[in-house]
Amino acid sequence: MSLSKKIQAKRQEKIKAEKIKKAKNTAANIAAGTALGIVSGILLAPKSGKETREDIKNASKQAASVVSDKASNAKSKADDVLDSQKTKFSNSKAKIKEYLNSVKESNSEECPEDLIEVNSDNEVEDDSLNL
Repeated sequence: MSLSKKIQAKRQEKIKAEKIKKAKNTAANIAAGTALGIVSGILLAPKSGKETREDIKNASKQAASVVSDKASNAKSKADDVLDSQKTKFSNSKAKIKEYLNSVKESNSEECPEDLIEVNSDNEVEDDSLNL
């Protein structure tokens, strides 16, 4: 994949993420508006105080249940995403180690060790440069 295609793909991902964020915000605003409408309807309904309090109690229990369900779903999704990212990170880390080891091996093949010596001060001495 060329660099321009990668950049284009990143832009598309960003645009998609922004659209999803806007959709979530819109859904949250609609839910809040609906809840406000329900509460207003209950409070302004021509019922006795006892009936209204009972309706409010039931509505609040129902809202608490919905919020609890959504929170547990969000936690579950967050855990899934976290596990997925951990796996991707571990795989990337392993690939990087594998690549570095292969580079290290290829470098050691290119430069014979008998030409390079390390003295006691950990300085590299290259016998091929001694003329």
